[in-house]
Amino acid sequence: MRWLGGGLGAIALLAAAAILIPPSAAPLPDADRSYLIQRVRIVDVETGAIGAPTSVTVRDGRIAAIGAADAAGLRVVDGGGGWLIPGLWDMHVHTFQLSPQMHLPLFVANGVTSVRDMMDCPGVRDSLIACVADKRRWTAAAAEGQMASPRFVAVASYYLDKPSLTPADVRAQIAAAAGRGIDAVKVYNRLTPTAYRAAAEAARAHRLRLVGHLPQAVSLEAAIAAGQSSFEHGHLLVRHCFREGAAWRAGRLAGADPTSLAEAMVRDHEPAACGRAFDAMRTAGVALVPTHVTREEDARATDPAFVDDARLAHLDPLSRWAYRDDLNGTATHYPGPRGAAALRAYFDHGLRLTGAARRAGVRVLVGTDTGVGGLRYHDEMAHLVRAGLTPAEVLRAATIDAARHQGLDRESGSITVGKRADLVLLAGDPIANIANSRSIRAVFLAGRLYDRDGLDALTDFNRGQAGNPANWVRLLWGFARSSVAADL
Repeated sequence: MRWLGGGLGAIALLAAAAILIPPSAAPLPDADRSYLIQRVRIVDVETGAIGAPTSVTVRDGRIAAIGAADAAGLRVVDGGGGWLIPGLWDMHVHTFQLSPQMHLPLFVANGVTSVRDMMDCPGVRDSLIACVADKRRWTAAAAEGQMASPRFVAVASYYLDKPSLTPADVRAQIAAAAGRGIDAVKVYNRLTPTAYRAAAEAARAHRLRLVGHLPQAVSLEAAIAAGQSSFEHGHLLVRHCFREGAAWRAGRLAGADPTSLAEAMVRDHEPAACGRAFDAMRTAGVALVPTHVTREEDARATDPAFVDDARLAHLDPLSRWAYRDDLNGTATHYPGPRGAAALRAYFDHGLRLTGAARRAGVRVLVGTDTGVGGLRYHDEMAHLVRAGLTPAEVLRAATIDAARHQGLDRESGSITVGKRADLVLLAGDPIANIANSRSIRAVFLAGRLYDRDGLDALTDFNRGQAGNPANWVRLLWGFARSSVAADL
């Protein structure tokens, strides 16, 4: 049995090396921050208009001029008559200690230059979840061209969810998180109304936003009145505009068959309730981040083409297993053809309600909440068009509306002189067809260029890191030591 002992010893040494040796760093952009970008059509995301071919001058990472300008000595980038849009904003992401290898390069490779992170770690540090200090450091490194990462425009707290949380617990957790530098308080499904009110009060006291899910026991009207500024996921309106919504919130439908309940939420839709909700949301200026790609996961849980999506190769085996385990759990919870049909109808209903909300003037933003968010971001934009938004409305939601929601529209979100040069060059017209958002030729992040070869290098790096056994060991070790392992 000596061979067994030797083999285990070798495995232990490999595991120790994986944990102790720093992971690889993603390819970096060009060092320059000043360019003359020629022959591009600028997409005005405020109006959806497309300008005639022109040039854009970038100096020191900012847009210095549009049109004719003194560009002597600047490196020239030929836009080839392509379409220039602002960098895209993903308003619902989650990041881990290994996200610089596993996730962040894939966002940049797909034109996402700004993200809102929706879950901080619960303390100063964590072995699995990236903490607010990590995200601030990554943002600074990306701005300096030392890391392939989007900019983190906001970081929400670790989610408040346990029904046992008292108002005192909530206030203490929010005070501690505020001291670490978070931007928002995240509420979740099981929070009691009393604890929710304490969270809203504490968020105001610390000048933090209140964001996240709508807790089941809290009405949408009460949450808007309490000051919640954004609501996540396509469940929101489906559940609120359900004729028996009050009974569901009170827990009186807890024993219902899941498939029957999903069918009822679609069948027993109450348009008047939605109309009142839209008015309240529009008046309060709150945002809806529907992340329809997450509901698509439910609707296609048994679809072989979806379960075996080739893009899952960009996930590590542990994450891929967890993803497929979620799909299997959904299929078990909603069994057979009837369950699958109920989930497809639920997904489609959610799309329709998002479209109706946007037509009523509710701010809709783009978010993914998925491990391959960079790739799935473009799926989400396509879902929003299917929901009834025009491609121009989707681009606006993905850029200037997101920047405006975060109070950063003076710095970013549109192609305007003086703003940061976060730019995406497309080969096709995204206003004619939102699918052209995928036709990326180049990305500028804070004025630093990733050309097509650079973007391909990021994608290849991400896929290689997902298949790297050393990273699997790091993930497992991080999970085993994490303070949130039990919650996840």
